[in-house]
Amino acid sequence: MTQQLVLPEEELARKAGAIKTLSLGLFITAIAGITFTTINWLFSQDIPILHFLPVAAVVVVVSLLSNWLARTGKVRSAGYLLVIVLLLAVSALNIILGGLGGPMTALYLIPILLADTVIGIGAGFLFATLSVVSYVAITFTGQAGLLPQPALPGITGFTTSPRLISVPVVLFYLVAFLSWFAASRLNQALQNVRQYAGELQTANEKLQASEEELRTSNEELEATNEELRSTEEELRASNEEMEAANEELREAQEQLVRSEKLAVIGQLAGGVGHELRNPLGAIKNAVYYIKGKVAKSELAQKEPRVAEFLDIMDDEINSSNKIINDLLGFSRVGKPALSPARIEMVIDDAIAHTQMPESIELTKKLDTSLPEVEIDTDQVRQVLVNIITNAVQAMPEGGKLTIGARTVDNFLQVEITDTGVGIPEDAIEKVFDPLYTMKAKGIGLGLAVCQSIIERHEGHIGVESNVGKGTTFTVRLPLKAG
Repeated sequence: MTQQLVLPEEELARKAGAIKTLSLGLFITAIAGITFTTINWLFSQDIPILHFLPVAAVVVVVSLLSNWLARTGKVRSAGYLLVIVLLLAVSALNIILGGLGGPMTALYLIPILLADTVIGIGAGFLFATLSVVSYVAITFTGQAGLLPQPALPGITGFTTSPRLISVPVVLFYLVAFLSWFAASRLNQALQNVRQYAGELQTANEKLQASEEELRTSNEELEATNEELRSTEEELRASNEEMEAANEELREAQEQLVRSEKLAVIGQLAGGVGHELRNPLGAIKNAVYYIKGKVAKSELAQKEPRVAEFLDIMDDEINSSNKIINDLLGFSRVGKPALSPARIEMVIDDAIAHTQMPESIELTKKLDTSLPEVEIDTDQVRQVLVNIITNAVQAMPEGGKLTIGARTVDNFLQVEITDTGVGIPEDAIEKVFDPLYTMKAKGIGLGLAVCQSIIERHEGHIGVESNVGKGTTFTVRLPLKAG
């Protein structure tokens, strides 16, 4: 049972390449030798062309056959064929051209060197032995006269000198040993390279597997991040919706509390106002009567402070009467009776109903082409009087009061600006709340009544203020009722 030698693909490819290169070189050498010999024979008939041409022809055929076998994958057969035929050709050339003393003896080194390259490590010793056998056989058979004499002139023929025979034998085995040693080292180096390449390939495969796992992990992580991002977006949207709902609920709750507070205050204001107005009227009449009697009596001259206290009583009665009017006005605010009106006339009427100190500079900035607006003139005048009064009271040392009017987006906008003390930031959102006031006197219903009136007109009232610089109230009324 024969065992086939299985070689690595890289080794087979290397040997196949070597065989193809060597066979091509032998083919070219043989063709060149045939051509050179033929040309020389034409000039000199002493050249042994009939002995040389068959050997060259065999080398040509074998080189082509070896090249074909190497190309078809039969590397080992091609190697043996090439080396064996090359050894036979060298032997033939030694018989034809020289014997032991001929110039072709060194050609025996060629098949020995090629054996380790194209066949395998250790094949050089085999062909060294074959070369020794061939060389010794040719020598002794030539000495015995069984072989023809060398065809080249000047060659003495074959000899059986032990010293001359031992030199090629030692040389053949020395070359075989060196060839084996070089091939072994080369093979070991190739195995190391192959091992390193395998380890590197394994490491690369592990690295690729790790990269694939890392890529998969990254994709999973990206998918998880995307899900978290989507969840975060949904949560943010839910939070925004919840905040909007909370804001609406807070506004509704504030509106409900405001409505309840206004309802309670309205009921209280109506009852208290009626109960207090008549006693205050009687007290005012009594003070008026006493002031008239005191002024005509000697008491006014003896006690001048009596008239002064009576004036104080009269002022306080007027202040109390104003508070009662605010209470009754707050409780009686109803649906406005709308009719076309000129806002310029309403502003002038409001200014006329306000006590304007001489220390305050009044400026009006009214557009010349203001249209008529559908309002309840009495209610709007009450709003303007209240705001102008507050502005005057905010400038106890005097200042500048500016009243402007213009149209903005189908609304008539009235702006009342003072240069007074201003409203603190923490109080600016509470100025329209009922019962909230920053004055020493008053119950904080004036601006609440103003807001109620303007909202019943489907308008809007707002305020902007800087502490120490002044305040601006803005009243927006629709040009046409909805």
